[in-house]
Amino acid sequence: MKSDYGECMEWIIIFIINWILFFVLIEWRLLKKTLWCGVFAMLLQLMVDTQAISHNLYEIRNKNIDLFGSSAFFVFGPVLVIGTLYSQYHPKKWWLRVIHVIIVSSLYSLEEYFINKSGQLVYINWHLFDSIVVNISAMIILSWFTAVVLDKERSIA
Repeated sequence: MKSDYGECMEWIIIFIINWILFFVLIEWRLLKKTLWCGVFAMLLQLMVDTQAISHNLYEIRNKNIDLFGSSAFFVFGPVLVIGTLYSQYHPKKWWLRVIHVIIVSSLYSLEEYFINKSGQLVYINWHLFDSIVVNISAMIILSWFTAVVLDKERSIA
């Protein structure tokens, strides 16, 4: 538990901003299918963070609500929202998928950069470049999950 309420506000703010984006961008008729990509993204993120934290690569501070070493506000905020929206806007053409991976990975890495600069994510034996590689890999996996497992034929792009 935190002694200072302000110490964990970053996680709450990130959570709120992501859910505002969710409600602005979501196409409700696709939610039943695309939500599974958000859940899969949460599982991937928890596996990566749990291992990285246990190997002392980085630490997450002021979690407010701890979920296997991560902040529940992060897991149920950016990770669930981005995973769901990622699937919803997943393009049909392969070259657009490459651009999609690059753009979403960049935005996700930028969000991580700001979380690191705020002091909520502290790199110990880690660097932002490591995260960029992991983020690109995760987006490729989410792309595969959307195309193959969810068999999503619809393309917004």
